[in-house]
Amino acid sequence: MIKKETDSTELAYRRVEKLVQKLCLEEDISPIECAGVMMAQAMRIYKTALTEDAYERLIETILETRSDVTPFVKPTTH
Repeated sequence: MIKKETDSTELAYRRVEKLVQKLCLEEDISPIECAGVMMAQAMRIYKTALTEDAYERLIETILETRSDVTPFVKPTTH
C-alpha cells in the first residue's frame, strides 16, 4: 500500500509543480503569490481533514522545524 501512496503523492507533486511553473512563467504570477495561495489551501485542507488535536500538532511541528527548510537552488545562467 505504501507504493501506491508514494506514486500518487509523486504524481500530485509533479502536477502542482507544473501548475506553479505555468502560473509563474506564462501568467506572470509571482512565486510568492503562488506560495501564499498554496499555503492557505494546505492549511484549509489540514483543518478540514484532521482532528483539532492532530491539526494543532501539525502546526506545532511546522513551527518547530521552520529552520530545517532549505531554499530552492536557482539555476545559473552563463
